[in-house]
Amino acid sequence: MQKLVKRKGPWEMPPSFLDYLAMDIYSFPAAHASRAVMVSKFLLAHLVLAVPLRILLVLWAVLVGMSRVLLGRHHLTDVGCGFALGFLHYSLVEMVWLSSNTCQTLISIGTFNWSPLY
Repeated sequence: MQKLVKRKGPWEMPPSFLDYLAMDIYSFPAAHASRAVMVSKFLLAHLVLAVPLRILLVLWAVLVGMSRVLLGRHHLTDVGCGFALGFLHYSLVEMVWLSSNTCQTLISIGTFNWSPLY
């Protein structure tokens, strides 16, 4: 998506050689923020966590986004759209997520002995 939009970041200095190698020359949307939101939302949905851990997980995702703005790598709107994209990624993962029972059924189907009947 960054290659499609091609929005430059708010760098105080030009991107380094390593930024060009890692293809991190565009800033919209913030990929770090989208991954942080997707991972935290996934963990919140699939793990039973105590309230303090849940708060820390959400705080971690917010701090990842804020750090990208404070480091001067992204605009605030880049991070906001990255958060929205992270929620979208999570929704897509949840649509194709298989339950434990379904996975066990698929594995058991694969272990059938398919020898011909005599």
